[in-house]
Amino acid sequence: MIEIYANKLDQDVLREYRVTAETTVEQWLIDNVKGYERREVPPMSVAINGCLTNPESWPEAKFGADERVQIWVEPKGTDPISITIAAVKGLQAVMKLITPRVKLPKTGTQKQGNSLSGGNAKANQVRYGDPVRELFGEDEIFPDYIVEPRRVFKGPRDEWQYMMLCVTRGECQINPSDIKIGNTPLIALGSNATYRVYGPGEDLSAEPAAQWWYQAPEVGVTATGTSGIDLKTTTTVPQAPTAQAYQFNGDLITIPAGAGSFPAGWAIGMIIRIEVLYQYMVTAGGGAGGRDVISGPLAQLGAFPGMQIEVVGANSGLYIVNDYTPPAGGDPAHMTLNTTSGAPVSGLLSGIGWAGIGYAGLRYRITATNTSQISVDRLTHSGATDADWPGYDFIESNSALLKLDNSNLEGDWAGPYALCPPAEKTTKISFTVMFPSGLAGVTQKGVIVPWSVTYEFQFRDMAAAGAWTSYVETITQSTLDQVGFTREVSTGTAIRPEGRMRRIGAKSTETNILDNVQWYDVRALLPSPASYPWTTIAISAAGSGKLSSQSENKVSVVATRKLPILVDGAWTADNRVTRDIAPAFNYIAKAPGYEAADIDLDELIAFDNICKARGDKFDLSADSLMTVKEGLNTALAAGFAEFTISRGRLRPVRDQKRDGFDSEYFPAGTQGYSAQNMLGPLKISFKSPDPAMDHDGVDVEYKDRRTRQTETVKCRLPGQLGLKAEKVQAVGISDRDRAYRLGMRRASEARYRRWSYSFETELDGNNSDYLGLAGVSDDTPGRGQSALMLKYTTVAGAIILESSEPFIWADGVGHTVGIRRLDGTLSGPWPATRVNEYHLSIPAIDFVPDTSWSREPPHLLFGPVSRECHRVLVSKVSPKGSESVSVQGFNYDERVYLYDDSSAPA
Repeated sequence: MIEIYANKLDQDVLREYRVTAETTVEQWLIDNVKGYERREVPPMSVAINGCLTNPESWPEAKFGADERVQIWVEPKGTDPISITIAAVKGLQAVMKLITPRVKLPKTGTQKQGNSLSGGNAKANQVRYGDPVRELFGEDEIFPDYIVEPRRVFKGPRDEWQYMMLCVTRGECQINPSDIKIGNTPLIALGSNATYRVYGPGEDLSAEPAAQWWYQAPEVGVTATGTSGIDLKTTTTVPQAPTAQAYQFNGDLITIPAGAGSFPAGWAIGMIIRIEVLYQYMVTAGGGAGGRDVISGPLAQLGAFPGMQIEVVGANSGLYIVNDYTPPAGGDPAHMTLNTTSGAPVSGLLSGIGWAGIGYAGLRYRITATNTSQISVDRLTHSGATDADWPGYDFIESNSALLKLDNSNLEGDWAGPYALCPPAEKTTKISFTVMFPSGLAGVTQKGVIVPWSVTYEFQFRDMAAAGAWTSYVETITQSTLDQVGFTREVSTGTAIRPEGRMRRIGAKSTETNILDNVQWYDVRALLPSPASYPWTTIAISAAGSGKLSSQSENKVSVVATRKLPILVDGAWTADNRVTRDIAPAFNYIAKAPGYEAADIDLDELIAFDNICKARGDKFDLSADSLMTVKEGLNTALAAGFAEFTISRGRLRPVRDQKRDGFDSEYFPAGTQGYSAQNMLGPLKISFKSPDPAMDHDGVDVEYKDRRTRQTETVKCRLPGQLGLKAEKVQAVGISDRDRAYRLGMRRASEARYRRWSYSFETELDGNNSDYLGLAGVSDDTPGRGQSALMLKYTTVAGAIILESSEPFIWADGVGHTVGIRRLDGTLSGPWPATRVNEYHLSIPAIDFVPDTSWSREPPHLLFGPVSRECHRVLVSKVSPKGSESVSVQGFNYDERVYLYDDSSAPA
C-alpha cells in the first residue's frame, strides 16, 4: 500500500494506491507521477515500512504488495512537480476543515503541561527529560535548575545557596530589576545576593554556581524532620561506677569495701571527669579591684595566675585565676578570679560552701585500675598531663561524681554511602556538619562559654574497598545560634568514593551543654559543561535567616526574547528584543529545517504590518512538547490568524474584515463559483440556535502582563447572561483588552456563522486558498442567477454584456453583476442596467473579457444588489480523484468582527 501525504505536518492520508506487483520506488514514480525526473534534492520523502530511504537508492529500493510505502510531498517555492494524478494543485488545495470559530490552538501545553498559572509553575524545578523552555515575547519565568543547587557555609553563620538556572532557548533581555526572589527584586537584597546572566554559548568555567556538586541522597533532611543525620555515640562500657562512697588521697581513688566497684571495662588511658567537693570560704570584695576572695584547700589545685579553671557546686562556672597566695603562718591559701572575658569576679555566694575546683573540664587519665581502686593523672584544659599536680587532699565523699569523659567514646558510623552516581568519578568531596542548636555551654549564671565537639569523616574508593582516608576536626564555638561548617577534601585521584562520618566523644547529657551535631550534606564534584546553548542565570543568595526557605526556590525573571525582526521587508541579521508575532512564526518555521524560500514572506510582512498597527503581541513561555504545526498556530492565534501551506509555502492566514465584501465590491482575489463551473448542486445548511445547547457568552482565561497572574475576562454579546458561558484559554495573550477581543470574536462567530456551503467543481476549486473569499451563486429565485458571457460591446459610456441565459429582473430594486475572470477571480459587482432579456449594460469593466471560446468564457453572477451571490469564506478544498475538487466553506458576516478593536469593560 502506498500512502500519499500533503506534508509532514498533516497526518491525514491524501491518497492511497494499492500495489499489485513488486516494483522500485523510482519505477513507481515514473509510472504514476507526471514529469518525474531524478533530482539531487527531490521535492518529496519516501519511507518503506517506516524507514526513510535515500533518494540515491530509489532506482534499486524495492517494495511489494504487503509493504507500507509513505510519500510526503515537500515542495520548494512554486515547484511544479506532480505527485500522482492529483498533481501539485491537489497539494495546494489540501486544507483542514474547521468549524466557523476563531481557532484556539491545541498546544502541547494544554494537553499535558501546567495551567496558565499553576502552583508548581511558581517555583524553580528540576525537570529531567523535559524539553528546554522556549520563550516568545515577554513573560515571567521561574527558571529550571541545570545542576543541583548547592548550599555552602562560608562562615559558621553565613550559609549561601548557589543556583544555576536555565531561562530559555536562544537570547533574551533581562533587566536587573526584573530578577526576583519571591516578590523582592534581587538588587534590593544588596550584598546578600548576586547574579549573572549568561548568553548562549558563553563560558561558565569560572562560575561557581555552574559546578555540578552531586549530593548523596542518603545524607540530608530525615524522616524525623532533622536537617541532617544525627551523629550519635554507642558504647558497651559503663559510663560511671556503681559506688556509694569514695576515698580521695593524692592520685588514688578508692571505693571502700562493700560500697561498690569500678567498671571492669575501665582501662588504662581512659579519660574520666571527676567532681569532688571540698569546703571553701568566699569573702566578698576582699581582693584587688573589689574581687571576691576564695580560700580553703587550694594547695591541691596548684593554682597560678592565668590558669583556666572550672568550678562545680557552689558558684559553679568557668573562670581564670587572677592571683594566688599559698598557705602561710596558719592562713589558708586564697585566690581571686576573673571571668573568661577578663572582668573581675565579684558577687559570688559568700560564706562557707562546698565546691570542686580544677582545670577546665575536670578531666583525669587513668594510669592504673582494678575494681576497687584507680590512680589518675590530671589533665590541663588543653588535654596535656599536669606533671606538677600534687594530688587530692584526703577526703571521703559520698557525693563525688566520676564518669567517662565524652572523648573516650567513638560515635556510631553514619554510612558508608556512595558519594557518586554509577559510572561517575570525582577528585573532590564536600561535606557540611551542622550544630542546629548551636555549640556552647551555659553557666548557672547564664554565661555562654566555649564548648568543643570532634568529628571524623572517612572516604575510600568503592571499587578498591581499601583503607579509609580520615579527616578529623575539633570545632569550638560559644553560640546558641545554629552554625554550620562546610569542608572540602581532595581524593588525589579520580575515584567513585564512599564516605562515612562519626562524632568522637558522646553528646553531653547535661542540660546546660548544647553540642548536638548533624551530618548536613555530602557532595562530589562531577564534570560539568563549560557552556550551554541557552540563556542561563547564576544566582548566589544568603540563607540562614536572610531569606525564608519558602522563597529560596522562587527565583523569577521577566525576560523578553531576542529574534530577527522584519525591517523594511527583510529580516535583520542580528537578534533584537521583540514581542511581535511574525518573528516567532519565522523562528518556529525554521526550527525543523524550513528555509526562507519555504515561507511566504509577502504574506508574513502584510500580517506583521497589521499586528504592529493593532498592537497584537505574542507572550508565551512554552515548556512542553508541541508539534511545529501547533507552535505556528499558537503564535498566530494571538493575531486572529492560522497557519496553512499554500503553493508549497508556509503562510499565515488572518481571519479579518474584508471591507466592502458584504455589498460594495469584491476584494482582490475573490473567487467566483456558479452553476457554470459546479459539477453538482450547491449544498447549503443552517444551524439553528439552540438555547439548551448553545453557549451564551465566553469566559477567557489569560495570564495578565501586569499582575503576572491568571485573570478571567467575561465576554458577552447583547442579550447574553453568561449562564452557560464557554471557558477558553487565550494562550500567548497577556493583555486584558486583547483577551476580551478574542472572546467576543468567538462569541460572535457562534452567533453569526451558522451557514455552511459545499459544492464540487472540476479543478477550479484549486484556485481558492484557506479562508479565501468566494462569491457563490446558486440560482435560487430571489437571490441571483449565473450565466456565461457570450459577447461584450463597448458603447458610449457603457459596456453591453450578452448572456447565455435570460436575465430575471425584480421590480423596484437595483441589480448588480459580478464577472468571473479567467483566473477564477471576480470583477465587480457592477451596477447593472436592463437592455433587454439577454443584454444588460455596466458603466465600466476592469479587464478585457475573452469571448472567443478558445478558452472558457467569463461567468456572470447576476441578481439584486448584494444578493447576486453568497459571500463565503473557504474552509476546505479537497481533491476528488483526478478531475474534481470538493469545496467547503461558511458564511462571511461583518458582525463577526464588530468587537475586534473594543476594550474590555471595567
